[in-house]
Amino acid sequence: MKIYLAGSCGSDKRTIMQCIAKHLRKLDHEVYCPFELKIENAWDYSQEDWAQMVFNADLKALNEADLMVMITPGRVSTAGTNWEQGYAYARCKPILVFQYTKEAVSLMTYCGCTNFFDMDFIGADNSPEGLAERIAILVKHCISADLSKGPTSLVLT
Repeated sequence: MKIYLAGSCGSDKRTIMQCIAKHLRKLDHEVYCPFELKIENAWDYSQEDWAQMVFNADLKALNEADLMVMITPGRVSTAGTNWEQGYAYARCKPILVFQYTKEAVSLMTYCGCTNFFDMDFIGADNSPEGLAERIAILVKHCISADLSKGPTSLVLT
């Protein structure tokens, strides 16, 4: 399955995203991570040309994805991640959202997804590896149970 992995790619969140991609790939999914994109000879392009190339590559990956997996810290997520979710929603792509904090939930994120999972619960391994492993298991479950086709909200406490 082709999965578009969306989420904050800042240096403090990159480890989480890398771990999630690794675990999803172990399940034989083709995972597109925007932060892994490399534009050959990027320094030879203007900022505007480079930005358009990145946008086009991400858009192509979103269009080709069977599923979007969105990782969010809560209401304050990145503009790029929010745009990607809105685009996937408009294209009727199944969207699995995993929130890993106790922050307030964005209503647009919550209502604009197929499944929402609250991943921050007491006693869980919330290290990047632990979180990634749990997310990969839930993605596998959603795919095998075909839950990615209908709304579900799961808050683990």
